Amino acid sequence: MSGRPRVLVVDDEMGPRESLRMILKPRYEIATADSGEAALKTLGTFHPDLIFMDIKMPQMDGIELLRRIKGADPSIEVVMITAYASLETVKNALTHGAFEYLIKPFSRQDLEETARRALARRQTEIGTRNQLTALVDEMRTLATKTRGLEEEARREQLEQSLRVTQLSILREISRGLLGQLDLRQLTSAITDQLKDALGYDEAAIRLGAAPPADAPGSTRIVCPIRDEGSTLGYLLVANRAATRPIDPRERELLEMLSDYLAIAIRNSRLYGEVADTKQYLEQLIVSAGDAIISVDGEGNIRGWNPAAAHIFGLGAAQAQGQAFASLLPPEPYRTARAGLSGENPVRAFDVGAKRADGRALNLAVTLSFLPGRDGGSDGMLAIVRDMTAQREIEAQMHQSERLTALGQMAGGIAHDFNNLLQAILGYAQLMARSPGNTDVVRRGLDVIEKAANSGAETVRRIQKFARLRPDEPFVSMDLNQVIRDSLAITRPRWEEKKVKGGVPLQLELELGPVPVVMGRPAELNEVITNLVLNAIDAMPRGGTLRLRTRLGDHRHAIITVADTGMGMTEEVRKRVFDPFFTTKGEEGTGLGLSVSHSIVERHGGDLRVDSRPGEGTTFTISLPIGMTPTAESTTGGDTGGERKGRILLVDNDPQVLSILGEMLKDAGHHVLPVSSGPEALRIFVPSGFDLVITNVGMPEMSGWDVAERLRAGDPHVPVIFITGWGLQEEDQARCRRLGISALLFKPVSPQQLHQTVQSALTSRPR
Repeated sequence: MSGRPRVLVVDDEMGPRESLRMILKPRYEIATADSGEAALKTLGTFHPDLIFMDIKMPQMDGIELLRRIKGADPSIEVVMITAYASLETVKNALTHGAFEYLIKPFSRQDLEETARRALARRQTEIGTRNQLTALVDEMRTLATKTRGLEEEARREQLEQSLRVTQLSILREISRGLLGQLDLRQLTSAITDQLKDALGYDEAAIRLGAAPPADAPGSTRIVCPIRDEGSTLGYLLVANRAATRPIDPRERELLEMLSDYLAIAIRNSRLYGEVADTKQYLEQLIVSAGDAIISVDGEGNIRGWNPAAAHIFGLGAAQAQGQAFASLLPPEPYRTARAGLSGENPVRAFDVGAKRADGRALNLAVTLSFLPGRDGGSDGMLAIVRDMTAQREIEAQMHQSERLTALGQMAGGIAHDFNNLLQAILGYAQLMARSPGNTDVVRRGLDVIEKAANSGAETVRRIQKFARLRPDEPFVSMDLNQVIRDSLAITRPRWEEKKVKGGVPLQLELELGPVPVVMGRPAELNEVITNLVLNAIDAMPRGGTLRLRTRLGDHRHAIITVADTGMGMTEEVRKRVFDPFFTTKGEEGTGLGLSVSHSIVERHGGDLRVDSRPGEGTTFTISLPIGMTPTAESTTGGDTGGERKGRILLVDNDPQVLSILGEMLKDAGHHVLPVSSGPEALRIFVPSGFDLVITNVGMPEMSGWDVAERLRAGDPHVPVIFITGWGLQEEDQARCRRLGISALLFKPVSPQQLHQTVQSALTSRPR
């Protein structure tokens, strides 16, 4: 084998291994090994002077290989190579005797310079290891000879030799400085070496900026330990006065050692700070209320904090190594994990899962991408928060909010019905005082009928909202008549405020010619009534109410309701259509304008408001113009084809039973009214009646039960249901299965009842 230095390259990856071999081959004899085991076998045959090794290798890592190499031959220099470094790794490598630590990527120049220095140190240290005491004796001998020599050239030569020896001593002492990161162990090791190798009676390292009280002298040296201009402490050595004095040449050695100590103390403190930070972060993970779970690249759990054990009911020993996917449903976890990347490092989702004991969980999961050395994935971090209790509280709050909204809605309905009852009661009392005044009676009856229809319309809207009845079709409307009807309903409130409150209220009505509009008169009547009543409330000291109708852009009819009242601020104007928003305090429900806005929108129109404080308010309704419907057949004409029948009428409410019976008798039918289902079944005989009309919601026996039992005895008799509750969709399907001829919703007008009865009788063969 040639006399060139021998270098062994150890790396489990071929690329880095071959790269180092090609760079070093021109200057050194090169051998390679792809594992720690192969490297150990190569030692006996290749006898390397220097080894470059990767610290991350399978089976036997770099630290273990370093330990074995130094055990076999301490003189071999070893340089550690890795793609990432930590203080713990540096400490382990240097403690076990590594010469240097290269971090990928490094330059060719760094590699060659490190190899040169490592081989130079090996060359220098061959034959001198463990001879620190001999070096000290040589230093002192050279120092003595220096004083005795008279020839300047010889003195310079001896001083140079002294300097080399000093550096060798310093290097030997400082070998343990960088490898020792514990400050207490560091100071103890240095002072022990100073006393054992250099023979000092006293050696100490005192930390702090304050100098020691003992003054330096011939037997005592004090060297400050400085780092970047600040004093970290002092290195103090001394001999007893009766023994030898300390050679001044040794002061140079101690000052150089102080510089090394400054670096070592700084590194030790940095290590302590890192260790404290690490301990703090570990404590944070342990104390965290959220589960913090580290998952490797294969999807298996490798880190599991106490919160994870509490949430999932699994201890760390049970969880580690288990597939993280087994804790969650396949979706959305699978999609979230697949979407993780360096460009999209975070994915969050909510999911339902189960604890080990089967208890249901609501979890908020955040997945974070962990990059690997090669730029790929080194796994992920999962932070899981148990939202179960919070979701239960939210559900309770939602339930409470629904109940609150229901109460507010009930208050709004009561508000609307009180307005209608005011009109009914007011005109009823007027008619009672003036029964002979036909104008008052006629106007009162008209208003009472319209108010009752408006109340029925309110109930119908509630039933439609609850999906208890189908939507009714639009009909053609005269907007001017809708306004007149609304004014008639609100007149008692208007007159009461004028007479009892002494408030001067003026009405200006400007009803222009407008085309027919398609819609539901009762709903628009409610809108106008709400706007008029709000206008009256907005003028507590009196004012003028203006109602106007006009044609808009040939496609829309316009209604304006304006008052000269208090007006609104911009903030109130923006929220005036919000549900439950009111400026009336306990007297308001916050539903009137919100409901009105919804009604206008359902008619394909628009409701706007313009207002300023102190300048009144104007509401503008825009409705699309509709086509006049084709002429419909009336029921008041030829009645020659109408049938009269024997009708069994069933309803538990005496007043309803009485009025329906009167309507049917007035149409010429023979009616037998009964107040309960059992009584109806007792009276009914097959073919004895042409038609049965029964209420649905009755105590003791419902209309459903009555119909089913009647069908069992007479499958052909027509049955009409009448209800004030409404029916769900599944109930309407049940009606079809029972062969129910028609479904009427209370209140029922005579005309509607007559048409429905005729349709049912016509469908029954004579």
